[in-house]
Amino acid sequence: MVPASRTDQPTPSPAAIPTPASVPSLANLRDLDGLPTTDGGRTRPGVLWRSDAPLPGDATTHGPGGLAWPPPTVVDLRNPEELEGHPHPLPALGSRLVELPLIRALAPDVLMRGAPPEREQRRTLDELYLLLVRIGEAWLPELVRLAAHAPGPLLVHCAAGKDRTGVAVALLLRAAGVERAAVAADFAATNSHRVALRDRLAAQNSVPADADPARIGVDPAHLEPVLDLLDADPRAPFREAGVPEADLDAWRARLVDGR
Repeated sequence: MVPASRTDQPTPSPAAIPTPASVPSLANLRDLDGLPTTDGGRTRPGVLWRSDAPLPGDATTHGPGGLAWPPPTVVDLRNPEELEGHPHPLPALGSRLVELPLIRALAPDVLMRGAPPEREQRRTLDELYLLLVRIGEAWLPELVRLAAHAPGPLLVHCAAGKDRTGVAVALLLRAAGVERAAVAADFAATNSHRVALRDRLAAQNSVPADADPARIGVDPAHLEPVLDLLDADPRAPFREAGVPEADLDAWRARLVDGR
């Protein structure tokens, strides 16, 4: 897929754009711990984290639950042009960075462009979320391998940590047996951080500084087609993508306590 160019994006006045120093902490960072599984287990803390994109100058000094920062392994789902030539800040602090760029159409500036009617936006996001599953062979084997075997915690992020990250985390959680309702609730939790996310994205010139925070959030209905697809067999898309069953077993054993 050819990445879309950044055109037609309104350019806010430089004075109106927050600098990284004015939004110094990750807005959408959380540990996927304590989530119930279908067989009575719970997800362990310090295994899988999700967030928005780390920025140079961030003041983050510890992870969720007071764990050490930065995480040993980081998966960045953004496309290279979203970084605009700036290096990711976490490798300099000791993280191993793995880039798994996903489709350009889920980048924030593309999602914000044009502000289509709610129904059209929902339909488009439904299709894009499903597309991520359908192109799973390009990214799911490596993501599961890292989740199962790389030093943890594993941090998965994109720009806002809501669309691409939301789908990736939902797939990982359901493959490990986490209940559907718990996955949906985690996806919706991004809405508690919409203002801070707007400011973080504005600092990266991805959205206007005065953008309505409601447009930065998520609608849980967007994820429903993906969750529907996983209901019969949450591991089926992984097998179709070529993920070894042994990696899926190792991932579940790592994430889930009380199996």
